[in-house]
Amino acid sequence: MKSILLADNQSIVRTGIKTLIKENFLVSKIDEAENEHEVVQCVKTNFYDLVVLDISLPDTDFVQLMGWLHTITPATRVLIFTMHTEDIYGIRCFQLGAWGFLRKTDPVEDVITAIRRIAEGKKYVSPALAELLSNNTYERTMTNPLQHLSSRELEIAMLINKGKTLPQICDVLNIQYSTVNTHKRKIFEKLMVNNVLSLSRLMQTFNLAVLTFAGILMESGEINIAACTFINSV
Repeated sequence: MKSILLADNQSIVRTGIKTLIKENFLVSKIDEAENEHEVVQCVKTNFYDLVVLDISLPDTDFVQLMGWLHTITPATRVLIFTMHTEDIYGIRCFQLGAWGFLRKTDPVEDVITAIRRIAEGKKYVSPALAELLSNNTYERTMTNPLQHLSSRELEIAMLINKGKTLPQICDVLNIQYSTVNTHKRKIFEKLMVNNVLSLSRLMQTFNLAVLTFAGILMESGEINIAACTFINSV
């Protein structure tokens, strides 16, 4: 592994990961990006063996960015680095093409193991995610109503919960107002809520409230049983 891109809007996180990589791996190039625009510019001008990506980059369409990376540089492997738990987002990120999923609270040893495993061409599945996928744990988590939302619906639900207005969501995701409004209606119907306050309470109940202190903005892909079988067999 010769070149790595660290994409995180928190400089302290980038500095910590950069130091960790230098101390444990032979890497000739480590670049940094703090938003989607910088990620795109870096990838357009350089090839990276690995991108360590925070899914909460501000003003970023994470689903679209993952699709763009897969299309533009399919040989690049992406390691997700986030504050969120694996119970919903881990599986979804693998569906979007991620090679590994780590929480920012994971031990340093796990970070090293994940990078080493991905460098060897293997997926990294954390112990927590492996446990989720075993012993029918995954089927039990499906009682979470948020599991029934599509990628875009979950993304918009998180933005609404963060306090974004519909016009602001249009700007962030670069989609039409009518599209956002339709998604909002479907979200409310699927979750059986009729206002933003009820939505926020529901998300808090399932430990999915936005972590405003960290500026977390979640997006994700579809979940299905095939994905679980695939990840569990890696």
